[in-house]
Amino acid sequence: MANGIRGSEKAFWSIITAVFFGNFLAVMNTSTVNIAVPAIMGEFSTELPTAQWTVTGFMLAAGAAAPSAGWFGTRFGYKRLYIAALSGFFLFSVICVLSSSIEMLIISRMIQGIFSGIMMPVTMTLIYQTIDKSRQAYGISLWSLSSALAPAVGPVLAGFLIDIFDWRALFYFNLPVTAGAIAAAVKFLPDTDKGGKTPFDFWGVVFSFGGSILLLTAFAEAGTWGWTDVKTLSLIGAGTFLLFLFIKRELMIEFPLLNFSVFQHRRFAYGIILNAVLSIALYAGAFLVPIFLQTSLKLGALQTGLIMMPGAFVMAFFTPITGRLYNRTGPLPLIMAGLIVMSIGTFMMGELTIKTTAIYVIVWTSIRYLGIALCNMPIINVGMSAVPLDVAGYAAALNNWTRQCIASLSIALFSGLLAYRAKIHLTTGINSESASAIAAGDVFLISLIPLVIAVPLTLLLKEKRQSAEKIVLAGQKVKD
Repeated sequence: MANGIRGSEKAFWSIITAVFFGNFLAVMNTSTVNIAVPAIMGEFSTELPTAQWTVTGFMLAAGAAAPSAGWFGTRFGYKRLYIAALSGFFLFSVICVLSSSIEMLIISRMIQGIFSGIMMPVTMTLIYQTIDKSRQAYGISLWSLSSALAPAVGPVLAGFLIDIFDWRALFYFNLPVTAGAIAAAVKFLPDTDKGGKTPFDFWGVVFSFGGSILLLTAFAEAGTWGWTDVKTLSLIGAGTFLLFLFIKRELMIEFPLLNFSVFQHRRFAYGIILNAVLSIALYAGAFLVPIFLQTSLKLGALQTGLIMMPGAFVMAFFTPITGRLYNRTGPLPLIMAGLIVMSIGTFMMGELTIKTTAIYVIVWTSIRYLGIALCNMPIINVGMSAVPLDVAGYAAALNNWTRQCIASLSIALFSGLLAYRAKIHLTTGINSESASAIAAGDVFLISLIPLVIAVPLTLLLKEKRQSAEKIVLAGQKVKD
């Protein structure tokens, strides 16, 4: 807990500035490298499933590291942990630049992902620990804005840097931004308390990381091996079993790595489910659109970034507005509207073909991002505001672990499905570009399924919306 919650306007913006750039870096380093995948494939003469590990490996490691953020933050203080994570991120950005093989780059990206996975829940927790309760919803909307700006700026920046220099320029760019984030954290963030010495759950890390990587590998390779192949089914079974052991262990031990007791708060549990659905929808677009534009339409990296930019700026523009609306409407109307808008945009992106125009992609990706802007912050805050402050770090870690794991598994699954559907369409006699385009539309339609299911699930939030809203406005804790 902070040694004194700062409620002044100046302190509010100082804290937001400090956490903004850390979260921005973590998210941007997923969206920028998506654009760089074709360039990485060319330099290292590797295929898409291997090169895609520079993205999925980063996200897997981020998801695997997220559970430990609560323990480390409680043990050493969240400010210290944030600065340490930024420093590690800086170091491995340098190592990514120096990579001489695809294997070295993938490993460096995965270690970089570990620090990224710690940064995201830590920045969220710092908002809840250091900002006055009455301004937390707005603070989280600004924190979410960093996630929205990253895909707006990242692809354009990546395309420009790759076209002018090469993919290594993406990691050079990290260095001054990370250095600035470290300076802001040191200067602006209030100190946070350290906890007592508690044992570190080593086996929890082994089970969670092992289970995640086995499932990821199975989904990534299923398009090549086949979904009913013994290797695919074996990895899925083994990965599921290890994650089962992880959850069982965390529920039994005295000092868990990830405190699942926060699921006792029903609104937090509902928020986690909706958070997973949102992650699937968000990363479907982040993965499929660059691949479609560059593989099927043969556009360059800069052109791809420019086409993706308007939608991401729509999300960036509407995210703070959602933060202002939250205290007036509560989470339910915003989440419901966001899911419906996203569903419409995703359905229309299911119509991709080789003849699809850039304007069509811009319009419907913008619609999708509008939906994300409407429900992203409400989904986060409806859950986080329902848990006590003393376990906020564990709740943030669980929130981000869920998002990162679902996102990385989704991208791996989408990669496998894209290859699988393209092979099917090739048998009809069309060329590879057309087959890839139609396959991308197929995968968009598949990603629509969880969105449709989530719409009625949102109604579960209705029961206590009004009373919860009044409590939030009064600046008190929300408890279920």
